[in-house]
Amino acid sequence: MQQRLFPVFVALSMLLLSASGCIGLLQGREYMEHLRGDVQQSTSIKTTVVEHYFTNAEINVEWNEKFTVDSEVTKIGVYFKTEMAGEIIRELFPDFFDLREVNVEIKDPSGALKYNATHDTTKTAPYVLIEPEADGEFISGEWNINIVGTGGGIISEQDNFLLSVDVTRTCTIYPQDDVCVVD
Repeated sequence: MQQRLFPVFVALSMLLLSASGCIGLLQGREYMEHLRGDVQQSTSIKTTVVEHYFTNAEINVEWNEKFTVDSEVTKIGVYFKTEMAGEIIRELFPDFFDLREVNVEIKDPSGALKYNATHDTTKTAPYVLIEPEADGEFISGEWNINIVGTGGGIISEQDNFLLSVDVTRTCTIYPQDDVCVVD
């Protein structure tokens, strides 16, 4: 019986010795990948906020803000809220009361309107995500926020608005490079 096992043992040993280079490389590669660590996603949010409390009577006051969009931007969200003051202003300025409103427009660098809302009462709009282009990306460059508002205020009764634009950037960090890469 030992005579049959000896040739099998020798053949198996020769096979393992001749293939150990490939098998050794495979095991070494798996070990190095294990040591390398996992790929991570990095997300950062930059918020542009425009907030204003009207004092006295302000008619068609304009605000212009800009924010930058690049290839790393994955999401743009908009929150818009207005509060129109109570009955004191209505009684003191009945003609002006009907004129109160705040209009917001957001345009991409090509001038295309991406967001438009007008509030003439106390209102909180739902959080809105601006849709990317057909290829899933946003147009890179300076985006414009244009706001035109008419409102008033006396002492503690003031019309006001809040606009918040969140620009979310996402990239992948590979452990061997430790650099953010846009996929």
